Amino acid sequence: MASYGSYEWWNEIVELEKLKDLVDRFAAAMHVGAVIAATDGTALTIPSNFCAFCRRLRSHPEGRCGCEKSDAWGGRHALDSGGPLVYRCHCGLIDMASPLMIEGRLVGTLLCGQVLLRPYTEEEVRSEIAPLWPCSADELDDWVNDFLALPVVDESTVMNAMNLLNVMASHVVELCERHLIESKLLHRTMELVTAQRDKEMLERNLKMTQLKVLQNQLNPHFMFNTLNIMSRLAMFEGASQTQELTIQFADYLRYILRRQSREEMVPLASEIECLKQYLAIQKVRFGDRFSYILDIEPVALSCKIPFLILQPIVENAVVHGIEPSLKPGLVCISGKIENKKLEITIEDNGVGCSLDEISEGVGISHVKERLKLHYGRDALFDIWSEPEVGTKVSLSLPSVED
Repeated sequence: MASYGSYEWWNEIVELEKLKDLVDRFAAAMHVGAVIAATDGTALTIPSNFCAFCRRLRSHPEGRCGCEKSDAWGGRHALDSGGPLVYRCHCGLIDMASPLMIEGRLVGTLLCGQVLLRPYTEEEVRSEIAPLWPCSADELDDWVNDFLALPVVDESTVMNAMNLLNVMASHVVELCERHLIESKLLHRTMELVTAQRDKEMLERNLKMTQLKVLQNQLNPHFMFNTLNIMSRLAMFEGASQTQELTIQFADYLRYILRRQSREEMVPLASEIECLKQYLAIQKVRFGDRFSYILDIEPVALSCKIPFLILQPIVENAVVHGIEPSLKPGLVCISGKIENKKLEITIEDNGVGCSLDEISEGVGISHVKERLKLHYGRDALFDIWSEPEVGTKVSLSLPSVED
């Protein structure tokens, strides 16, 4: 496979024409120019809705080279800042960049913008900004006129655009991850078919492939639900809740991306920190209607558990227990070591149901399947529920430390 983030890598992972169509619709809806660039700044898609100034600039060899360097710079610094970045490009325009992360690595950047934050006079443009441009004296008047025609927006519009840019970037990542998983599964299957010399190794690799598929299916549902909440808050409220929600979700997302391409087994302490971010997001969403308690024995925090094994259970408690209930909701998560077993309990006071009405959705089914793959019969999974009382999920796992 080509090196991560290169044009060749992108061409192998996803149909670039589909990306182009996606970016076209985003640029038209936002009334901005937009493009997806590789890690070196090379445009992966034909620029969408670009302004006359930028089309003129990119038609110039020196200008195109400067744009690619500026786009690459935006991607790197957006990654360092942990999210979308607003910056001034090498020719004086306001641009926005959102890093595209696959398996914990930067593979490209979604860029949009080509706007100004204030109007400029012709004299300002000629004296302060035009010296940055690679144009001849004969061309200068046309370049100045195109620059003066750029749209002027306020900072709140830029902030709303940043939130939607983040949603769009996440959608692009999800599309690429799906294709990447399918490609890797196909490639891995071919390898396993031709490498049947060791049956035990074959079974182990198949199990790990199953785990990765299950793990990747668990993440997007919650991520994009949260992003939709963020975009609605940003567009309609402009309240401080938006900033808090964004920060909490960014922390959650960073944990997912960093861990996803590394270990399947992680300390319970890491998973609890991840759950804190998720629960804090739900606290912003429900306000005084929701609270939570974490009661984890310190000795249990170093125990290793499968990555992201608790989040689907907690999400079920919130979505199916707390959300439909009219009373204040409470989720309690406890953990302790007992008889060399890690005992974890997740309990809510939501609507509950009778035991014969309990049905396992995709999330719980995946949790049980992953527990079976990791521990076999050594792991126990139990659900108790009662209407108008709540639901309790208990896990009993082998106590494994570093």
